Order: sequence, then C-alpha cells, then structure tokens
Amino acid sequence: MITLKYLLLGLTDLGFGLGYVPGLRMNRAAIAIVGSGFMVALGIVNLKTAWDAIDPSTIVFLLGMMIINSTLGASGFF
Repeated sequence: MITLKYLLLGLTDLGFGLGYVPGLRMNRAAIAIVGSGFMVALGIVNLKTAWDAIDPSTIVFLLGMMIINSTLGASGFF
C-alpha cells in the first residue's frame, strides 16, 4: 500500500511538473482532481481527512480572483 501511495504521488507530481499528461488532455487542475480522487478511492486517504484538508477561505479567495480575472478579460483589460 505504501508503494502504491508513493507511486500515485509521484505520478501526480510528474503531471504537475510537466503541466499536462502526455496523450491526455489534462491540465494541472484536472491532474489534481484525478490524483486526489484516486487517493480517496484507493483508501490511501479517508474521505473525512480529505474534506478536512480543504480550506474554505482559500476556495472563496480563489473563486473571487477567478471572477475578477474573467471580468477584466471580458472588458478588454488584458
């Protein structure tokens, strides 16, 4: 199980480093979601621990920045 955990973590980190997965259309956000989904599905991290690792204030901050960025992009600011 420990080998599987490190293999999955290594593949996820490799995908982050490359910025995409060769042969698949996955960006860093998709790699993070798939990697964390596999961690929960394979029982490496339980669901309660995964939910506790999410910081709501960071999610709200990132959502706000994405809204501001898309609004500025639509207005022609960039």
